[in-house]
Amino acid sequence: MFPNMKNQRTKYIKVRMTPEEIQQFKEKSASYSSVSHYIRSALAEYSNIGTKRQLELMNDLGLFYRKYQNELSWAGGNLNQSVKRANELAVAGLLAPSYIQEVLLPIILETQKTLNRIKKDLDSLTQKAVRI
Repeated sequence: MFPNMKNQRTKYIKVRMTPEEIQQFKEKSASYSSVSHYIRSALAEYSNIGTKRQLELMNDLGLFYRKYQNELSWAGGNLNQSVKRANELAVAGLLAPSYIQEVLLPIILETQKTLNRIKKDLDSLTQKAVRI
């Protein structure tokens, strides 16, 4: 047996595709020397552990942004309402010091807590990305 026979590409795989999939496949593989080269490159890239981690990180980032989008909107809305009301009362000379302590300060502290949690999660994702 010849020494290179083991590395020769003698096997093939059949894949059924729609006409649209064939068109996409041809377009994406056009910059490669052959369709086979395109498939082997895609397989090597997808099998690469760094690529898998990058995909996981992108998924994690997507989940992160979806998770905190509503919380940020809620926190910002509450803070804006509180500050607006405090300004209205201050202008009218009706702002009691207890309002700041009992109403405004708890909302500000809750907002700060939410932002710190978001920052911590973002830092965690960033550290994960740096390890890739």
